[in-house]
Amino acid sequence: MLKIRSFLTLLVFASLGLLTYTTYQYRDNFRDRSVTNFTNDSSPEEDSGMFHNLLANNLSNLWQGDTHVVMGKMANETLRAQLGRRTWYLMHVMASRYPTDPTADERGAMKSFLFLLSRLYPCGDCAHHFQQHLKKHPPVVDSRDKLEQYLCAMHNVVNKSLKKPVFDCAVVHETYDCGCGPDNVRYNPKAVN
Repeated sequence: MLKIRSFLTLLVFASLGLLTYTTYQYRDNFRDRSVTNFTNDSSPEEDSGMFHNLLANNLSNLWQGDTHVVMGKMANETLRAQLGRRTWYLMHVMASRYPTDPTADERGAMKSFLFLLSRLYPCGDCAHHFQQHLKKHPPVVDSRDKLEQYLCAMHNVVNKSLKKPVFDCAVVHETYDCGCGPDNVRYNPKAVN
């Protein structure tokens, strides 16, 4: 059982690492990463690189309800439940560390992360349900509080469907505050030794 947990933890972090690495590698091609540029209501942006266009097309399709999921069905219910708990924990901690007043780039990055997670999540059924929820209720990433409440509400939708207790969203920040360091401080690579 310990090997399975270690594998799942490694899988989640490897996926996040790959996403981070890819984003870092192509960061110069992302002049404006806000997802608003990928929706139908905005005017087309000028060409800013192959990766940017590929990402834009995929997110645009997802906004339109294209539910392409990369992974297949996850048959082992125990592993699926463990993966789900760890993923929710990760998303809630991310929300608790999210800026109180995010920039357009930070809002776009969070939306991109959620939509990419809905395509790459290792449980195909879960990913499909996540995409349906994102289509019906687009992410609210205007502030830390709004993102925390959005994710809590989404988590409760899943809890209800699984006949689990509903979480009190009034205490979501206190529950998932990881104690990771100073609150609302953006990363500054020049300040790192």
